[in-house]
Amino acid sequence: MKEWIKSSFRNRVFITVLLVTLLPMLLCDIFIMQISMVLSRRQLRQQAAVELSQIERRLDEAYAGVAATTGDLAASTVVRSALRRGGSDSKLLYQVLYRKTSGLRDYAGFDVYDAAGRRCYTSAAGIVDEQLPLYWGPLRQAEQSEGLCLQAGTDGGLTMTRSVRASNGNVLGFIFVRVSQTDFNSLLHGSFSPDNDIFLVDATWRRIYGSDNIRAEEKISALREQLLAGEQLSGSGGEYSFYLRSRPESGFTLILQQPKVYSSQVTSTIYSTCFMMGFLCLALSLLCAWLLSRYLSKPVNELDAAMGRVEKGDYDVELTSDRSDEMGRLTSSFNRMTREYRQNLEYSVQRERELNELQLSMMQAQLNPHFLYNTLDSLKWLGVTNHVPRVAAMATNLAALLRAGISGGRFITLEQELELLEKYLDIQSMRFEDRFTWETDVDERFQHCIVPKLILQPLVENAIIHGVANMDDGYIKLSAREESGRLVLSVQDNGAGIPGEILDCLNSPEREMPAGHLGLRNADRIVRLYYGGEYGISASSEPGRGSCVMLTLPMEQKTEEEEGNA
Repeated sequence: MKEWIKSSFRNRVFITVLLVTLLPMLLCDIFIMQISMVLSRRQLRQQAAVELSQIERRLDEAYAGVAATTGDLAASTVVRSALRRGGSDSKLLYQVLYRKTSGLRDYAGFDVYDAAGRRCYTSAAGIVDEQLPLYWGPLRQAEQSEGLCLQAGTDGGLTMTRSVRASNGNVLGFIFVRVSQTDFNSLLHGSFSPDNDIFLVDATWRRIYGSDNIRAEEKISALREQLLAGEQLSGSGGEYSFYLRSRPESGFTLILQQPKVYSSQVTSTIYSTCFMMGFLCLALSLLCAWLLSRYLSKPVNELDAAMGRVEKGDYDVELTSDRSDEMGRLTSSFNRMTREYRQNLEYSVQRERELNELQLSMMQAQLNPHFLYNTLDSLKWLGVTNHVPRVAAMATNLAALLRAGISGGRFITLEQELELLEKYLDIQSMRFEDRFTWETDVDERFQHCIVPKLILQPLVENAIIHGVANMDDGYIKLSAREESGRLVLSVQDNGAGIPGEILDCLNSPEREMPAGHLGLRNADRIVRLYYGGEYGISASSEPGRGSCVMLTLPMEQKTEEEEGNA
């Protein structure tokens, strides 16, 4: 996979776009769902804790009120007297009963039983004869205890019983308190959410109260089985959360049933929806990543293919693009680069062709100098034999020039070039009968500079023929200087000067040179072909006061080792 990603720019773009588009959506989807579920559960737990606290507070307040009232009734002399005399003080007892149970009758019913277990007095609307057994049940529990006894009713509800005793300890009767399902509803009304259910069970998990009266037994039974099995309480369907609070003073347990916001069915639906959304996000991300990577990588692939063709030698490749962004500019740069490369290649081929043609012409020109060299050698010895030294000297110098032209390499030192030039000037001085003089001003540090062979001869010849040939006091000066790291050789004369048309041609090599200046043109072409367009011949002139032709060459020096090898 790693190699596949690295193998292509398009693959990198595809993976990057896929991760950038897909991961945030999936992470947001997962995190939002998880955070939502966690926050909902936390909020529900807090709500359950608040509701349980409210219910406990109401139960504690009710229990405290019942305990205090039953204690007062059990200690009341009116109640004791009425039970001892069998009902003669019933009117007075009812007054005490109603006064003592004020505020409690909304959620509790108070009865007074005699020692035989018969109900004698009640806070209800009418007296219904009832006989409770003394050998078991709440009366038996109260007879054996002096405090308030709590017990679950046979059909639900809660009974609280306290015995009424004489001063000698004998049981005179019982204060019996009933709290039915309806009474619990009144007591706990508004203390918990209508979506929740409340169950109150005794120590054996018998139902005392259930807000869902219809399914209370079923739910409590399922909870009892899970509790005995050591399982987490979840009810019969697993759709609820249960919170338990134990009542130490009574041994009862308070249970709050709270429906889960995310039930198993809802959770399954959410996960299914998230899976579908994730699948759709994946498909959408894949499509977007593929389209975007294709759009971004297309010009890159085209450019890569074009560069491959260039590497194989196809320099005519041209890319077309209507984009104005970075890729469009890169395409334009590539096209410009190939065009410039083709132009440079064509220029190099043309330059090589011109060099080859020039070398061919020089080789053809060397055929006659061989014959002339042999003839001049014979002429020299003929002048010596006939005692004509000027003829012999001229023939010797001309032979040296011809020998230098047809032998050796293309480049020599400036020192050697000046020696050849001196022989040429000697010949021209004899020819023009010493009507001009010359001077060489070249510093020693320039003597070892490399120059093309016989490159100065055309410049001096131009100064003689077109400058001082018709003068009796002609003057030619050859000098050398360094300028911006380049060697500048100057041939200066005091002749008539260079006409403006010729001067423009010398300073603009692109223009054709007029007839009679072929030597300067060839010298300029040779220098430019060897070294480049920034080198060559330039000139300046003042009419009637002379001219100066300058040859610019690179500053290349020959080492002593190279001179020794030469």
